[in-house]
Amino acid sequence: MFAQRNGSRKAWRNRSVRLTRRGLALAGAGAVLATMVSAGPASAGTGGGCTQFQGVTGLLCAGWDAQSHRYFNTIQGRFTSVLGVGNPRIHVRVLDAQNREMFSRDRSWGGRRHDEEARFEVTVLMPRDAARVCASLYESGGLISTACSPVYF
Repeated sequence: MFAQRNGSRKAWRNRSVRLTRRGLALAGAGAVLATMVSAGPASAGTGGGCTQFQGVTGLLCAGWDAQSHRYFNTIQGRFTSVLGVGNPRIHVRVLDAQNREMFSRDRSWGGRRHDEEARFEVTVLMPRDAARVCASLYESGGLISTACSPVYF
């Protein structure tokens, strides 16, 4: 009878060891998965700022999303106007603390437009920390307004 108890004790101990090892393996796999998910390309920060133009009948906005002050995913400019803007052009740029332009893109349209958006992927690492993203709206070559958004994390 002692041999049977001793055998069952040994079986119980082996089962416990197997369960403990399996639990550690699952915990390790969970930690790896959590690390992979947290290291993904999700945005670390987003921001935006708007200003009115044409009295109060137009709105111009600048926006961004980024991983850090130097690594941006996208920048954008958008306008909405009740009266419309003739031959509009949006110039979106990333500026440092001394207002030096580090990255910029333009988009233009022909005719009279009431609502347009220009979104650009940023394909370079900024040489210095970005302080703000600004969008300027031009009508037939003349500046109408500029909107800026601070870059913060």
